[in-house]
Amino acid sequence: MADDTIFNYVQNFIDGKINRKIFWSLVEFKYPTHQISFNMEKALKCLKFIRGYR
Repeated sequence: MADDTIFNYVQNFIDGKINRKIFWSLVEFKYPTHQISFNMEKALKCLKFIRGYR
């Protein structure tokens, strides 16, 4: 996530601050957190802008 929430959970698990069960309960899907990165111009050309919101 852009705010590093998931990374912080990973770091806490690696550091032994939380166990595996707690880690998975924290990272389980609770609200949309998906991020997609298009790293090639060819991938960007597959997108079609439909509308925007304010």
